[in-house]
Amino acid sequence: MILLTLLAAAAPTLRVPPVLLEDARIAGGATQLVWQPGTTITAEEQDRELIVRFDRPIDDATIDAFRRAGGAAIGDLRWNDASLVLRPAIGWDMAWRRDGSLIAVDFAAQGDAVAVDAPEAPVDLDGRLLAIEADVAAGYPGQGRRAAEALARSQPDDPRVGRILADARNADGDARGAATAYRRIGATDPVARRARAFAPGTASIGTTLRSGGDLSQVETTARIDAALSDRLTLGGGVRAVASRLDTDARTLRDTAPVVDVAATVRVSDDTRMQAALVSALDSGVTGGGIRVVAGSAEAQWRAALLLHQPDYSTVEQAIGGGTLSRITAGGSYRIAPGLVSQIDVGGNRYGLAGLDRASDTLTLAGGLDYILRLGGLAFGLSYRLDGEYVQRLQRTAEGRVAVDLVDRENHTLQGLVSGPVGPAQLTGLAGWTVDRFGGNGPSVSVGLDLPVATAWRIEASGGISSIARPGFPGQQVFARALLSRGLGSGR
Repeated sequence: MILLTLLAAAAPTLRVPPVLLEDARIAGGATQLVWQPGTTITAEEQDRELIVRFDRPIDDATIDAFRRAGGAAIGDLRWNDASLVLRPAIGWDMAWRRDGSLIAVDFAAQGDAVAVDAPEAPVDLDGRLLAIEADVAAGYPGQGRRAAEALARSQPDDPRVGRILADARNADGDARGAATAYRRIGATDPVARRARAFAPGTASIGTTLRSGGDLSQVETTARIDAALSDRLTLGGGVRAVASRLDTDARTLRDTAPVVDVAATVRVSDDTRMQAALVSALDSGVTGGGIRVVAGSAEAQWRAALLLHQPDYSTVEQAIGGGTLSRITAGGSYRIAPGLVSQIDVGGNRYGLAGLDRASDTLTLAGGLDYILRLGGLAFGLSYRLDGEYVQRLQRTAEGRVAVDLVDRENHTLQGLVSGPVGPAQLTGLAGWTVDRFGGNGPSVSVGLDLPVATAWRIEASGGISSIARPGFPGQQVFARALLSRGLGSGR
C-alpha cells in the first residue's frame, strides 16, 4: 500500500511552467486588487466604504500598483492579513465588481456618470488556467478542480477551460466527471480516451505472494466494479487464499475461497461511502463493513468499521479459518507541495471460526513523504511508523494462545526514485526498518505501472520487507501483480 501511494504521488499529471511560482499578479492595467488564486474572498459596501475579507494576505506589490492606478481618487486604503477597507476621496464616487480572486474598482469624479453595472472586469484567463494547472501538478487536485469548475461557469464555451476542467477532475479521481468533460470538448488524445475507457468501471485479476518464517501465502483475486450512475458503483469479487505452514513435524496446507459484494456511493464530489458483505465459503464466516473517505489528496479523512470478516493474517487463522473486526480512523494532509503527512489509529479483534474474540490489539500507523520532482524524475524520502500493541490474548482449553500476536512497532526510513521508461512508470524504494520490540533489517522494493493500449493497465511490485506483520514477525519477501481492464471502449 505504501508503494502504491508513492507511485501515485510520484507521477505528475500536468506540466507546470516556472512562472506559476509567483504568488500574485496584476491582471490588465485597470484599478484592480488581485489575490492568489484559490483565496476565499467576501466583499461588501457600507457607507461609501468597500470592506473586503480574505483568508490569504494580499501582496504589497498589488497594493502599490492599485495606489498608482487609483491616484487621487483613493481617499483611504487600509489593510492587514485578513481584511481591507477602501474609501474614495472627497468628490469621487466608486463602483466595484468581484470576479473570483479579483476585484476591479472604477472611480469617477462626482457629477460624472459612474456605471453601477460596470462592464465585467477582463478575466486573466491564461493566468487562471496556469494557476489551476499548478495546483493539480503540485498535489492539490481538489483545489484545482474547484477553481476549474468556477471558471467553467463563467467561461462555459472556451475549449481551454473545458480541457482544464476535465484534467482537474481526472486528477481528483472523478473518472466519470472527467470522461463527460473530455467527451464534451471532443478530446481524442490518449489521456482522454483512457479516462473514458475506465469511467464505466474496471475488471481486474491479480496475485499476491507473501513468504516469511514458517508461513507462505498466495492470494489470487478476480473482481468487477461497474458504475451504474455518476453516484453509484456496484462490484463483486472472488479470491482464494492458499496458505502453507512448514513445521518441524509436517507441512500444513489450506485454501480458503472468499466472495464479496460491495456498493460505493459518491455522496459528494469528494466524499465516498462503501458498504461491503464478505463471506468465506469453506468456513461459513460472513461479515460486513462500511468505509468512508472524504476529501481530496491534499486533505483526506477516512474511517472504517469492519465486523466479523474472514481473515487469514496469522498462522492460526490461515490454517483454521479466522475472523477480524476492526475500527479505524485517520487521514492525510499535504503540508506543502512536496510534503505529505498521514496518521491512522484503530482497534482490532482477531478470532477463529467459532471463536470470535480471541485477541485484541490497538494499531497506530503514520508517516511523512517528501517528494522532489526534477524534470521527469521524482526523488523522495519516506518515513513510516507501523505499530500494533496487544491488549488481550485468550487461551484455549489446552493452555495455548488461540491467536498468537506480539507487540510490534516498526520505524522505516526509505529513499525513493521514480521516473518514466517509455510508457511505463518505474519506482524504486530502499531503506531500513527498526522494530522497537526487536528485529531490524532492509526494506527494498521495485514497482511498475504500465498502461497498455487504451483500456488496459499492468501494475506490479516486489521486494523484501522487514516490517513485522501479524503472521510474519520477521523478514519476508513479497510480490504483487494486477491486470486491469476498463469496461468502456475509450470513445
